[in-house]
Amino acid sequence: MHSSTTNKKQLFVPFLGMAVLLWVFGCTEPFEGTVEGFEDVLVVDALITNENKRQEVRLTRSFRFDEEGPLAEENANVIIEDGDGEQFIFNEEEPGIYLSSIPFPAETGKTYSLSITTEDGRSYRSDTMQLPTASTKIDELYAERTTNDQGDEGMGIFVDTFDPSRQSNYYRYEYEETFKIIAPFWSPNDVVFVIQLSTGPVFEVILREREERTCYGTDTEKTIEVVNTLNLSEDRLSRYPVRFINRNNYILSHRYSILVRQYVQTPEAFDYYEALKGLSQSPNSVFTEDQPGFLPGNISSVDTEDENIAGFFEVAAVDEKRIFFSYEDFFPGEELPPYVRECNIAPAFGDDLKGMLERENSVLYEFNLGFQMVPRACGDCTALGSNKVPDFWIE
Repeated sequence: MHSSTTNKKQLFVPFLGMAVLLWVFGCTEPFEGTVEGFEDVLVVDALITNENKRQEVRLTRSFRFDEEGPLAEENANVIIEDGDGEQFIFNEEEPGIYLSSIPFPAETGKTYSLSITTEDGRSYRSDTMQLPTASTKIDELYAERTTNDQGDEGMGIFVDTFDPSRQSNYYRYEYEETFKIIAPFWSPNDVVFVIQLSTGPVFEVILREREERTCYGTDTEKTIEVVNTLNLSEDRLSRYPVRFINRNNYILSHRYSILVRQYVQTPEAFDYYEALKGLSQSPNSVFTEDQPGFLPGNISSVDTEDENIAGFFEVAAVDEKRIFFSYEDFFPGEELPPYVRECNIAPAFGDDLKGMLERENSVLYEFNLGFQMVPRACGDCTALGSNKVPDFWIE
């Protein structure tokens, strides 16, 4: 049995890990509970790569489990300086999201450090970091119908990569997936409220004015996928599993695309993310007794030696590939996955129909036998995604 003092000390640690994960890496389910020993800390998500682009730094504050999400750290001064003294100024484009004022790539042989000054005058600085000496391409990105270790059937997304110079060694993967959504109970017609009479509300059936049958959803999952090749005979990854999608996941129903980004990391960055992965993916509760101490990154306070800062400033080499496939490619003639929600058809009249239209949670499906309504997501795909075809999309 642990004393309450011990529990309070331990609770702070996993919370900080989860605070970083909820903002930087996402969380599949919200945790409901109370957290003692809460400390308000700056959370830094900073990565610059060898891409010539506007680099990005994200700043938030840690938050309690019972709060809706992180609070953006606004109006900060963010600067990255290289070893030659050149400074890259970052501008706040959205609350807590800072982009470099000009595009620039991280260059081999140069050192970089991150400086942050918050609106209340607190200053922070990172350790000096360098781009890894190697920049390894993704050789192949491909999909296979497979079964995972739990016996679930679905689609596996795999990567092959190889560095003959054996200088890469440390890899991290992220992915962004985009998928076609077709509303199963779409109708070309819509119903609108016209006027309220003493006899009741009056409605009119009109043609829909925008595309609401076919849309495209996008999910960016920043799960922690890290792997090293130090114990292998070659600096090679063959059929490395980046993603598994259960065949019952509706995102597979029609056409699916995934963009995989491969980062070659420094040993310091790899160690940090590997520790963070262990903290976030414990098989038990986030409040397990085997949690380590506060996970320090490479950013510290200039003003206060013992202040905790969550996050890491990383400089990495990156490559990316995208693939497309359709459900029919791997499950020909088989039943589609269940839709993302139940689509019950409900007749509606008078004030009930008016209330549905005011709440915007239902849309018209049929009107020959009165107004037959369905949940909005079942008849209007814009409830789940964008009706604009992505620029990269290929049928």
